[in-house]
Amino acid sequence: NDPAERHGPKASAIKERAVYALARAYCEDNRHDEVVTLLTGAACAPFFANITKAKCAKVVRAVLDAVCALAPDKLDMQAQICHNIIAWCQAEKRSFLRQRVEAKLASVLFQQDKYAEALALVDNLLLELKKLDDKQLLVETHLVESKIHHGLRGMAKSKAALTASRTNANAIYVAPALQSQIDLMSGVLHCEEGDYDTAHSYFLEAFEQLDQLDDRDKAMPCLKYMMLCRILDGLSKALGISASGTMGIRSDRAEVDISGMVSGKRGVKYAGRDMEAMSAIAAAASERSLKDYEAVLAKYPNELQDDLLIRHHLKTLQEQLLESNLIRIIEP
Repeated sequence: NDPAERHGPKASAIKERAVYALARAYCEDNRHDEVVTLLTGAACAPFFANITKAKCAKVVRAVLDAVCALAPDKLDMQAQICHNIIAWCQAEKRSFLRQRVEAKLASVLFQQDKYAEALALVDNLLLELKKLDDKQLLVETHLVESKIHHGLRGMAKSKAALTASRTNANAIYVAPALQSQIDLMSGVLHCEEGDYDTAHSYFLEAFEQLDQLDDRDKAMPCLKYMMLCRILDGLSKALGISASGTMGIRSDRAEVDISGMVSGKRGVKYAGRDMEAMSAIAAAASERSLKDYEAVLAKYPNELQDDLLIRHHLKTLQEQLLESNLIRIIEP
């Protein structure tokens, strides 16, 4: 009953755990509107009033991350929660928290393919952050900016944003989860430039960090990108040999062999339709067969067409296979 004990460290820790547990319970019961009411309503008002603004921001962001993790596909709901929390932050004059929720909202808008809206939000946020020199949030926001420009196919701007993110990251400690996202984006940009060996190295770095964190959902795309790099690199080298006119369009299986990636512990842990789809694409590339390639695309539409990078590079692969077939026809 003592007011000092009611808002002391032990009591605050208990209340914080209670907020997390209640938010998870609401999410599991699909009562997502109740999460916003919990954070911005009368229930948490006394708790937030007696803790620092930084602690309050930590709690709200943790709840927001939990909601997004429990309902990753409900992007409209995530965006609406972010908008509601931002409106509450503006009313309460909580700039520190508002900036962090705006960064999360920009990431959600990017996932919704609302690039123009996300870019406008990021540009305004970066102006504020550069004045405050908040390096942690600058790293995250520049990374989102890089992803948006990549989605818009603006590679020069995407690379510049990623460089800015890396520069800020060098000045602070970066958590492994965030570092893996920076490495992943570096790999994506190198892959877009056709530097598949360097891209593979970055994807491997990202994959190993996420594998250690046991984050299967985020590690799987890295593994698929590694396989994609091996396929594209092998086929490019084979076509390069043929174009020189010395060896012809030989089908060298070793050039596009990814069996090493799907065997052992890694293959068992990440086995599934995603791995099957990439293995089938590798087999089609190895045989230089457009018919097999198109059959694989029809069989695994979600695994191969939902991802921006894989979708774009499968078009490149199709062009390379067509080229190899045409060269095979016209060669003496």
